[in-house]
Amino acid sequence: MLDTRASAFVRKRLQDVSLIETPMHKHCRVCVVVPIYREPVHRVVNLLVSLARQQVLSEGDIEVLCVVNNGPDDGTNAWKAVKQSNALVMDLPLWRNSDGFGSHLRFPTEVLEACSEVRSVFPVYAINEPELATGTVGEARNRGLAEAAVRFDRQGKNGLVIFLDADVVIDDPNYLSQALRLFEQDKEIVAVSGGVKLVFDPDTRDETERLRLDALVERFLRRRRYQFLERFRQGEATRLMPSDAFVGQHILARSADAAAWQGFPDWKSGEDTEFGNRAKQYAMQEGKRVIDKKVELTVVNAIRDSDRTGASLSGS
Repeated sequence: MLDTRASAFVRKRLQDVSLIETPMHKHCRVCVVVPIYREPVHRVVNLLVSLARQQVLSEGDIEVLCVVNNGPDDGTNAWKAVKQSNALVMDLPLWRNSDGFGSHLRFPTEVLEACSEVRSVFPVYAINEPELATGTVGEARNRGLAEAAVRFDRQGKNGLVIFLDADVVIDDPNYLSQALRLFEQDKEIVAVSGGVKLVFDPDTRDETERLRLDALVERFLRRRRYQFLERFRQGEATRLMPSDAFVGQHILARSADAAAWQGFPDWKSGEDTEFGNRAKQYAMQEGKRVIDKKVELTVVNAIRDSDRTGASLSGS
């Protein structure tokens, strides 16, 4: 199933790493890849619960690979905070490939109940990467893609991989059935750019902090408007994002095909756009198709304080 290009991608990404020992279920049709970097526990759990509550899921239909990305150790307090946050996520009683769950006393009852619900529906595996070479989201996504491609290939499948950020949730209970039907009915589709609905949902219920974040959102928008107008004043093209552009929070692709076009670049930002460009070029060469489904297939993403990329609030 994996051609020469895909095999080369897999060898590069999985060299000298430990793979998940438990085989993929023979009925598995979709693998969800979620990069986790300094993500609050409740965000991760909320995403997984929204997947567990999807309608018309049969046994073995889905598995989830969470790539826990600490990034390179630079000795800074910021890196230590990332590592501490990721360690808490790793202590969740979730992971099918980990016997050493953390103390249940660390988590409130509702988190433990949510983890139990998720584990009863599908397997969630942790790919715990102490130090990815670059520590970028592009590299983390590639790590998950490579493992998903191998797992599907061992089942003789070019399966559906859905890339989601850890701070999204799926509010449509029929989302997965629609996505699967789309790919299974049209074998020429190799990738889909999914939609994202934004909601203001910071990681706090403190009113003072929420007001501060409200002001941060407004400053972010004001600065973006200014940058747009300044480029216009200088005569620079100011096209908005194309309607069919890929956004990292929500991307769907076939495993073997995505591996063949070498997945994502190892970038901190913009990796999603380049993934889409590679997919479109590949589709043109292979006589396949890349389509946009931002209206039909959507996830919900929280607007909150972040400094991860230049497109984030604090990073703006």
